[in-house]
Amino acid sequence: MSNHSNKKSILTISMVTLFVLGGTFLITIFARGYKLSFNLKNTPSFSSTGIISATSKPKGASVYVNDKLVTATDDTINLSPDEYTIKIVEDGYLPWEKKIQVKKEIVYQTNTNLFRSVSDLKPITLTGAINPTLSQDGDFVVYAVASASAAKDNGLYLLQLVDNVVPFSKGSSKLLISNQSNTDWSKYTFTFSPDSKQVLAQNKANSTAYLLTIDSINAQSLYDVSLKLSLIEKDWQTQTQEIIKTKLSKIPKQLAEFVSTSSAQDILFTSDDKKVLYLSNKDGNLLKNIITPPPAQSTQTQNRDIKANNYYVYDIEDDTNFLIGSKDTIYQPKWLNNSYNLVFVEDQKIQTIEYDATNKQTLFAGKFDKNTVYPWLDGTRIVTLTVPYNDAKENLYAIYIK
Repeated sequence: MSNHSNKKSILTISMVTLFVLGGTFLITIFARGYKLSFNLKNTPSFSSTGIISATSKPKGASVYVNDKLVTATDDTINLSPDEYTIKIVEDGYLPWEKKIQVKKEIVYQTNTNLFRSVSDLKPITLTGAINPTLSQDGDFVVYAVASASAAKDNGLYLLQLVDNVVPFSKGSSKLLISNQSNTDWSKYTFTFSPDSKQVLAQNKANSTAYLLTIDSINAQSLYDVSLKLSLIEKDWQTQTQEIIKTKLSKIPKQLAEFVSTSSAQDILFTSDDKKVLYLSNKDGNLLKNIITPPPAQSTQTQNRDIKANNYYVYDIEDDTNFLIGSKDTIYQPKWLNNSYNLVFVEDQKIQTIEYDATNKQTLFAGKFDKNTVYPWLDGTRIVTLTVPYNDAKENLYAIYIK
């Protein structure tokens, strides 16, 4: 009786072990992109596929493969190796489309960011905004207010481009310092220091200048630094070169030789430091395989034939290089926080484009100050200077794009 029981236990353990091993094998096979199929004789076989992980923000958008609706985001799709046109569509948003070369056992993630098809414009300021200036790190905007109807509120303001700021709330902007008897901040232009901790305010009409520390501005700290301008500028140039040197150290030396070093804004990293937007300084060929490319390297068309005065994006992990456009046509490109999209001004439109030069789309077209196009830190909106109608006072507005 005992032997029979032992044999039964061994058989059960063996069957469970085989089941677990078989299940693990199948899970591994399916995870690598293989699918089970049957031939005409109903004989099962495994065929190698690639996987598209169709993700989007917002979720639940329709996914089309070669114009056929197949699923909704977020989901995975097994496809035989080939080139496919993938479309991701959601009501109220601009459509996303890309040709993707599917390779066997490789997972491709769409990482789609959908943008609103109709601009939602909301005011940030109500009493005007004069000479708005963005900090070097993109975190702050300073501007002056000179309102005839609310003179007590006139002065220099700071706007923080952060998530917890509600555009309509009174606390969205902070008054740094009121106008003084001899200082009207609306007459000044502003320049941030390379570390974004100070602002140089200059009035060329009366040749005055003030160096303001953002977190400690008061009337008692004001003193004219116009005689020290050359020293301040020299110090800031040194700081800028150190920042540029640090940035260049993050990229391959084969790429660094093509990067303009005239401004820290000529080389901009994504928030995760995996991609870099740069302005080219000369013609030449960027070597291939600077690093060993990963199996899932992008199959979008690259541009390694570099031309001077063009903007490119180099993917540091992927060893891919994409042409964004000429400095003559696109103006002040900046990263959105998702590390996939850029925003810039072109033909009096605010445009976006993916880092691989696909999905170029218009986010806003109308009257706005091209020098004031600032991405909000959470990527949901863009700040610009505009008017709702002719003869109205210019104010800062948030263009909600997500």
